[in-house]
Amino acid sequence: MSSPLAEKVPIAGARYSRFTARPMTGSFGALIGGIQIAEALTDETLFADLRAAWVRYQVLLFRDQVLTPDQHLALGKRFGDIQEQGYVGSLAGHSGVWVQEYPALYQGPVNDINWHSDSSFRANPTRGSLLYALDVPEGAGDTVWADMCEAYADLSPAWRQFLEPLTAIHDNVAKNFHRIFDSMGGEALAKMRKFLQPTEHPVICTHPESGRRFLFVAELMTREITGMSERESRAVLDFLFAHQTRPEFQCRWHWEPNSLALWDNYSTIHRGIFDFGQSHRLMHRVSFHDHWRPA
Repeated sequence: MSSPLAEKVPIAGARYSRFTARPMTGSFGALIGGIQIAEALTDETLFADLRAAWVRYQVLLFRDQVLTPDQHLALGKRFGDIQEQGYVGSLAGHSGVWVQEYPALYQGPVNDINWHSDSSFRANPTRGSLLYALDVPEGAGDTVWADMCEAYADLSPAWRQFLEPLTAIHDNVAKNFHRIFDSMGGEALAKMRKFLQPTEHPVICTHPESGRRFLFVAELMTREITGMSERESRAVLDFLFAHQTRPEFQCRWHWEPNSLALWDNYSTIHRGIFDFGQSHRLMHRVSFHDHWRPA
């Protein structure tokens, strides 16, 4: 019997009046051409088409973009409410434009090399992000996304039925507790834990815009399946973590200076490829949310 994935028809490119959208994989992701994304700040039709493409493809990728910090922040505000609290500092004078710089400013464990959905441990996780490359290592430092809608669709009916009623605990120190403890110390960790409590979310969710079903678990922050023994939970999560990151569900992006990525943080997971040692990598990131709670 052939698998559901083998019977899938690859996603086709859609037509838009102001830009081109070239699919990057058989299921999700598109390279957008022909525009400067900053034009969407004043062009309502262009912004509406971009948002529609974002919902359709889940990850939009751009080359050769000119984007000032003011424009970057304003663009994020068009998509949702700016998430100002992050794990790295904001650009001076631009609260909400996070500076992700390696190795100059970064301190502590590198966690984003593990698969994750940003802030999934919050009651209202991050809706999406705009990541802009300023300086990147040559041939290294890629980002990879995985399509959680397709990962769900590829599960057998028996697995879908089994997972449907389940919930999981998302915890920001689920994977690297000891490294974080050693880096921060007990007192600082206790303060962080008081502020950022673990949160329970459904394992299977429905996207609030597209209506598609998707898996909402990931290696970095999903700690356990609620109501199971540790051994049972580990068996289920180990299967899901391996399943959701199969190459068939992945889109890998090679950064160049002035490249931009806009991704749906609900229906995709991602990880950074930390293969650049002490080479310089400088990115500006704006994240936004819409107060939705996974359901």
